[in-house]
Amino acid sequence: MLAVGPLAVTRHLVDCHVLTLPRFPAAWVEEVRRDLDAEPVNQHWLAGIDGDLAAARARGFTAGCAPFVTSVDPDDRITPGTFAALLQALEDNPGAPFAWAGEQMVDEDLKPWRIRAHVWANGYEPILHVMKGVHVHGVKLYRREFVTPMLELMRAGGPCCEFLLDLAIVKPWTNPPRSHWPVHVPMVGRLWRQHRDNGFRDFKPSDFDRMAQVLGFASMNAVRDAVAQS
Repeated sequence: MLAVGPLAVTRHLVDCHVLTLPRFPAAWVEEVRRDLDAEPVNQHWLAGIDGDLAAARARGFTAGCAPFVTSVDPDDRITPGTFAALLQALEDNPGAPFAWAGEQMVDEDLKPWRIRAHVWANGYEPILHVMKGVHVHGVKLYRREFVTPMLELMRAGGPCCEFLLDLAIVKPWTNPPRSHWPVHVPMVGRLWRQHRDNGFRDFKPSDFDRMAQVLGFASMNAVRDAVAQS
């Protein structure tokens, strides 16, 4: 289902927003649009805000009123069946705030890089969450009730706002019970297209420290220390 704004009618259990920017080739955008047409999601295509991912992403998560929310980037591809698998994982794990599927890095022509896919046989590991940026990464499906209270924090999170959202929800430094950990679906949910305009290429260490400060820590290293000691 294609929606054009936050008030569109909900047909599926998942609201999926896509932030568009002129720098992404139209052919890539159409590819992921076709992928989403085959998925059980309500699509919300919204204009991105160049230079302010945090504000744009937080706005995207307010789109629709379905109980689950997700986002997809317009330069990636989604593997068929990903969202059905994520929904099933959350149904099977009622305490989990979100579920995520892994990813395969590919070049602009979708040829896989010669590195292993980011799929994790042991599932979620708190220390990996704060030490390895690609651990909780790929396609994530959240329960809306966990995302909505974090949107103000997310808006203050700068470029690392998505990382902040996940950490703010899970709070791995508090040693949460395993029943409340995110649940991993060990499949490649997206083809993560690598190109010169990937947003993460502009991330700086100070961006991660800014994110940590929004969470109440002095630095990203302080977050890691807190998780290691929990």
